Parts: sequence; structure tokens; C-alpha cells
Amino acid sequence: MYDPEFVGDAMSAIAANCDVPVSVKCRIGVDDRDSYEELCTFVDKVVSKSPTRHFIIHARKALLSGLSPAENRKVPPLKYEYYYALLRDFPEVSASVRQGAHQVMVGRAAYNNPWNMLGHVDSEIYGMPTRCSSRRQMLESYQVYGDSIIGQYGISRPNVRQLVKPVLHLFHSEPGNSLWKRKADSTLRHCKTLAQFLEETLDAIPDSVLDAPVLREPSREQDYFAHVDSLLPPRYAKLAHGSYESPALVTASS
Repeated sequence: MYDPEFVGDAMSAIAANCDVPVSVKCRIGVDDRDSYEELCTFVDKVVSKSPTRHFIIHARKALLSGLSPAENRKVPPLKYEYYYALLRDFPEVSASVRQGAHQVMVGRAAYNNPWNMLGHVDSEIYGMPTRCSSRRQMLESYQVYGDSIIGQYGISRPNVRQLVKPVLHLFHSEPGNSLWKRKADSTLRHCKTLAQFLEETLDAIPDSVLDAPVLREPSREQDYFAHVDSLLPPRYAKLAHGSYESPALVTASS
């Protein structure tokens, strides 16, 4: 982000040598170069020098010294107002902040806390009834699917350990979670099927957790950002009266 000219040239060269759309994933700034004006200058330069029209924004700045990669994902404060201001100021993105993001990238949270993060995907994303009302029901369905594909792509591809990995954090922050993981570790050393794995480990989890529904059904009608305008930084002066011909896509990265 220190050199938007270079990024623009690089994206132009990449786009010229591939047949798929290109995108840029970036922070909102680097070290002390973290103003909204500098972020807009970066986006403006990349868009003007290349066909890039998709920006994935991680709404924190990056600190290049003093923090580990893990700390850089947590310590710099989130500034989602920068993201929504980009939607406002770049005419090639959504015309109204209240229409929200074009896309949202769900990162590690989907793996670390899958039940609460993804429990409403069927209804909220696909407009379909939720197929699994509890963790128990979900695991029963997953067991049938998982055991049907063991070894489908060759010996031990996939194996039980690989099939368990997506659900290992299913009981995040729930009673019995630590015991479940300890039992999972020992059981995975010898079990041959997903059914056997679940039979030997699920007694660590109380029925009240196994049969509990997802806590809250989100409302599509609720506008969480109805008053976001008052929180946004001033408009990017260069684009106050301009526009681009090609639409762009800005994705929020968690």
C-alpha cells in the first residue's frame, strides 16, 4: 500500500495474462499511513491503472513491526466506517450505504465457531428452511454423508480425521467442549468410521447442548447501519464529482 502505482501496474500485468477477473485484498492502511484519504488514493490509483474492480477490505491497518501476524489480526482497531465510506465515495460501488455490502468474507470465525456463525446460512443466504435445527441433527446428517465418502478418492482420502476437522469446534464455548476435544484426539487414533467416532465422543456433550437451537434468528428487515452516515469520514475530494464507467465490488473481510 506504500506504492499504489506499483500495485496498479502489477494488477494490470496480471489481468493481461489471465482470463479471470482480478481482485485486491488489502488493509485500510499501513503504520502511520492510515488516513481515509490515503486509502482512497490507493483504491483510485489501482482502479485507474488496471481493470481491477473488486477490493476485499480488511478494515484494520497493518503494523509492519512490533506485532506478530496473529496480533495484527486483532490489535489494530477495526474501522468499518472506512469501508462504508468507500461504498459512498466511489461511484462504481453501491449507490447507498444503507444497501450494505456487496459481499462479506467470513474468515476464521466460520471454522472456530461454525454453529453460531453458519447455523442460519440456509435461511439467510439461500432463502431455504434451516435443515438442521440442532447440533445433534446436523451431526447425524453429517455422519451419513461422511461415512459414504470415506476413501472415495483413494486410500484414506478422505479419512475420518479429515472429516472430523470441519466439526471439531462445533461446541465452541459450550459445556463439555474441552472433554469432547480430548476424547476426539484419542478416538481419532483408532476409529475407522465417523459413526464410531461420534459414538465414542458425544457422551462428553450434555443433551442440553446437543439439542439446543441456534440462539437467534437474524432479521433481514433489521437495518444495523441505518445511522452510519454520521460515523463516516469526510468524502474523498477527488471523487466528489467524478465517476468510473465500470462497476466495482468492495467486499468486507473479517
